[in-house]
Amino acid sequence: MKTTHISTISFANASRRQITSQANLVNKLSIEMSSGRKFDVGLDLGSRTGESVSLRAEFHFLNGIVDTNALTASRLDVSQAAMGDMLSDAQGFLSTLIALREDGGSAEIVKADAQGSMELLVSRLNTQLNGNFVFAGINSDQEPVADYLDPASPNKLAADAAFFAEFGITQSDPTVSGITAAAMDTYLNGAFDALFQDPAWGTDWSGASNSVTVSRISASETVNSSVSANEQAFRDLAQAYTLMADLGNENLDPGTYKRVLDKAIEKLGTGIAGVTSAMGKLGNVQEQVKLASSRLQVQTDILNSRINDLENVNPEETSVRLNTALTQLETTYAVTARMQGLSILNYI
Repeated sequence: MKTTHISTISFANASRRQITSQANLVNKLSIEMSSGRKFDVGLDLGSRTGESVSLRAEFHFLNGIVDTNALTASRLDVSQAAMGDMLSDAQGFLSTLIALREDGGSAEIVKADAQGSMELLVSRLNTQLNGNFVFAGINSDQEPVADYLDPASPNKLAADAAFFAEFGITQSDPTVSGITAAAMDTYLNGAFDALFQDPAWGTDWSGASNSVTVSRISASETVNSSVSANEQAFRDLAQAYTLMADLGNENLDPGTYKRVLDKAIEKLGTGIAGVTSAMGKLGNVQEQVKLASSRLQVQTDILNSRINDLENVNPEETSVRLNTALTQLETTYAVTARMQGLSILNYI
């Protein structure tokens, strides 16, 4: 004889299971209502779970590129601004030298201008963004250019040594007036020019890498997103400023000084052209990054819409189901309360 189905304990267990089931359903629907997303995506989607996972992976991958594109755009903006300052200053200094060549002028005043231009060049090439040097190439943790105006700087020491080795005197020695134009030509096209070429440039002037930063701007597209301080344009500008700031020009013979002046004008011209070209290339990269980010935004919007279709709940439907579940739970509580007054004795 079985009494399980009409025992007091069976009544209690049945009520407990019903209440637990309804409470879990209410909890699930409440979470779905507040989050707008299915409580258990894998359980609800079943065989389509793989599609959701793949879409999410693609969405996060592309969204990550959008974020890095924003950083790349910032680096490009900072680089352009720095080169714009260098270009503007070089153009102004070139105008000064041309006027000086035609009308004459104080070499000491030009020396001060050259020192100011050198200071600006070094400062802009050592520009940082978020703790990284933007003109250092892949050596972004190293300062790209040594400060020539520091007497202990390796580039200054190398220039002093080269001048002394060539002429046997220092740049500040009054006897530089005895240097002939021909001797100066030999120096400028030989030992002095070598200071701004490899390997001397990498040893004494620059800690930058020739390899520039490469950025992925889409799933299938990469670009060179920086300019190295080792570009010939920056070497030419540094050479021009050194010519006018540290060759003892104030004491040189007029004919010799004219050779120095002509060389500085030549280097400024090639440097300005090189900086302009570098800015143009970076401008093209900026446009590529902008267009890539726009395309990625469209793609991520489409992916997000598809993910929402799969994983999100219908608010109206969920609201109805939640209200129904709450009503059923309240009914279950009421029935359970009445059943608490029942006893097996009622069946005997």
